[in-house]
Amino acid sequence: MNRAKKLFRLASSAVVLLAAAGTAFAAGSAWKVVSSPNPASTTYVYGTAAMSPSDVWAVGYGYSSSNVQFTLTERWNGKGWSAVPSPNPGTSSNCGAGYSGSALTGVAGISLNDVWSVGYICGYESKTLTEHWNGSKWAVVSSPNEPSGETSTLVAVAAAGTNDVWAVGNYQVFAQYQWNTLVEHWDGARWSIVSSPNVGGADKNFLTAVAAVSSSDIWAVGYTETDITDVPLIEHYDGQSWSIVPSVYPAPSEFNELYGVTALSADDVWAVGYENENSEGQYGGALTEHWDGKSWSLVEAPVLGVATNLYAITGLSSSNVWAVGYVWRIGIQAQPVAEHWDGTSWTAVGVPNPGEAAQLFGAANANGSVWAVGVYSKTGGIPGGLQNPQTLIVHGQ
Repeated sequence: MNRAKKLFRLASSAVVLLAAAGTAFAAGSAWKVVSSPNPASTTYVYGTAAMSPSDVWAVGYGYSSSNVQFTLTERWNGKGWSAVPSPNPGTSSNCGAGYSGSALTGVAGISLNDVWSVGYICGYESKTLTEHWNGSKWAVVSSPNEPSGETSTLVAVAAAGTNDVWAVGNYQVFAQYQWNTLVEHWDGARWSIVSSPNVGGADKNFLTAVAAVSSSDIWAVGYTETDITDVPLIEHYDGQSWSIVPSVYPAPSEFNELYGVTALSADDVWAVGYENENSEGQYGGALTEHWDGKSWSLVEAPVLGVATNLYAITGLSSSNVWAVGYVWRIGIQAQPVAEHWDGTSWTAVGVPNPGEAAQLFGAANANGSVWAVGVYSKTGGIPGGLQNPQTLIVHGQ
């Protein structure tokens, strides 16, 4: 069962309602919507990276009038957001008739002239896509596809240094109902696939986010899926190899997925995502986990609605961490949400919604300033998404 169907089932059957509906949010939210370009009637932004208060990137994709995906890169210069041209290698000649398209889903910045973005080309017949910004333009950099895979997709990217960049995602095993983790590394000269473990018995092993503490301390998170349940997947690179690290989730919860991770230090790492029940059997809270240098532990999050998804997290300090995502309402109306960790507990903070429904997917910070990116719809949501989504970028202090 896919994520959209799970959320639809929960939204249709759960009895916990938003309190606007009554959900309690902290007063005095400093989040503000910042105008951003929309070069098409349907556009998405999924990832963001901040190098400084005057240099921030957002990436995603849009759909042309002929319904073909194209890459979208936008840049903040301290005064406004503007679209920056980016390559679209997913042509029909590269992908085959009916499978053209290019999309970006993650971005990481090392310096003003050293930024990486990852994604995929060819739609359902997906192949990996990596693009690099050298200070003047974006260019495609060749990246491998899993040789035994029918499809290969990169979802997220993180950088430990100019010659030490990691990208994660998944691939589908050829002619099988089986998805495995995909990890790739940039060494300054080329991208290569690095072996990564999978959970035995799980037909889906997905990595959705990655964060770097150092060249020998990299974290990747995601989830595994079977016909019975979804379980968080956490993997760690120690400078030599990747290994699975035991994760936790509430005992009553059947569906548990991690979408975002941030690493402040070797003993201060956060991962966030979705759980359908918390430890007390309540619906509506997000899954939040913390690494203290020895083990992962659950940290309870506010109960906000029928389902809360946190898709991204960014940390300014051990007592100043932000996670963003959205809350599902009865009627399948997604509302943007931010949650703040003050060193003691998580608190929900209101985020402005310029439309009828909105979702946040990416977050980044620079010099005390926080950015979050996603989409909104003027007309509302539909099962699994939004109608005619447009870019949404919000800024907080």
